Amino acid sequence: MSGARPFDDLTAGGQLRRLRALALAALREYDIDVVRCSFVARAFNTVFRVDAADGSAYALRVSPDLRIHADGCELAECEWLDALRRDAGIDVPRVVRAEDGSVVVTASDAGVRGARTCVLFEWVYGRPLRGQVNEELVRKVGALTARVHEHGAARRPAAVPAGVLVADRVCYFRAAPRLDELAPRYGSVLGEAVERAQLVLDGLWRNPPQPPHLLHGDIQTGNVLVTRGRVTLIDFQDLIWGFEIQDALIALRGLEHSDGVPALVRAFRAGYETVRSWPDADDATVDALRAARHLNILNFGLSVGRPGLDEFVARHAEPVVAWMA
Repeated sequence: MSGARPFDDLTAGGQLRRLRALALAALREYDIDVVRCSFVARAFNTVFRVDAADGSAYALRVSPDLRIHADGCELAECEWLDALRRDAGIDVPRVVRAEDGSVVVTASDAGVRGARTCVLFEWVYGRPLRGQVNEELVRKVGALTARVHEHGAARRPAAVPAGVLVADRVCYFRAAPRLDELAPRYGSVLGEAVERAQLVLDGLWRNPPQPPHLLHGDIQTGNVLVTRGRVTLIDFQDLIWGFEIQDALIALRGLEHSDGVPALVRAFRAGYETVRSWPDADDATVDALRAARHLNILNFGLSVGRPGLDEFVARHAEPVVAWMA
């Protein structure tokens, strides 16, 4: 594609057309007779729905060129998904292997900046929990979260698995520090908040509530699909090594923009406690972990720099400023 416009100079539609060409190149590594490859969503990753001649459907996840996860995170993710299905009968996406047995395919295209890692899953039917949140469904998500935690705790290896980020730092994603860029707007408060939250995290790791283990790392209403009242947890790419209270608070934060939050929080906890004891912590620790999550996502968002950044910054920085006050 000599003379073609650089990828970053394209419109969103132009970028998607080139990513689709890359997706089709990746799909040639699978034993699938592709009849349609259509865009589904683009957030951090880009997802395409793949329809095959035999009527089966798949989701192809294409990474950006920015890497914020540990190297090998896709292998760790796919291994855990296989184990959750095999050992615990938990309904999570099935990973589809390429013809050579690989769970990850690296693909390139002349019109796309950088090589991209691609993972193929069987299509999970359903609609995101976002937009249909109610107490019954949230209670089911709480129970599902506890089952995932129970499996992670039971199969805990002696060391942190390769490809898994350790959530012992406030900004644990592998993104360059960017919070100083907000100093003209917020002064030094965000940097001070990182230091304050880190002290709490250090204390948590010195006196752990339980041995750390694998966690989903991003349980939120967009990562739960609902089909006839059944909930399925997807997108384990953000998996972390840490404590259940961290994962539970991430899930609860995902409910903050829904109506009737106190009732939803109670429903999530009630569902969780049908399977496993709630990972309780004192109020100061809970508040600090919530702030740490906002700061981690804020730093990540500054690295990605997508449209709507001002609103995104306010949504994550203002709770931190309030906590510091």
